[in-house]
Amino acid sequence: MVISLDQVAEHMRNVGEQLVPYNFPQADPKLENDLFILKTREMFVDGYWVMLHYNKADYKTYFVETFQVFGKKTPFLSFSLVVKLAKKFLGGHHLALSEILKDNRKIYCWTVAVDYDGRPMVPPQKETQVCTFEGFQYAYVDPRHTNFY
Repeated sequence: MVISLDQVAEHMRNVGEQLVPYNFPQADPKLENDLFILKTREMFVDGYWVMLHYNKADYKTYFVETFQVFGKKTPFLSFSLVVKLAKKFLGGHHLALSEILKDNRKIYCWTVAVDYDGRPMVPPQKETQVCTFEGFQYAYVDPRHTNFY
């Protein structure tokens, strides 16, 4: 059975919604790590095997949605694919990107803060650089200023 990217994104977002009470800062980060497998999916998209990870956390006055993607068989991904996936999972407004290298792979970590009505919020401007890729504007966050615990 072939499952579309839209179906995968919808399913992962629904699971992420159900797991909000078990994520940091509402719960211990160890519990969140234990649930990692429920938030991760492998998929073939545009010629690449990718690992997708979606998380949503409640910070009492807003939510932070996080989407991570990396190549399963390649150390780097086409940035057009990375942007396409981020927009599919998080929408196209007020996204922030941070990139890290782990196990010889670049992990693309996208975040968006949303209010309780689901509207994207402007990210804090400190330690970010505004970037544009093919008309898509996003904030780039230096990974040294990001807590990946």
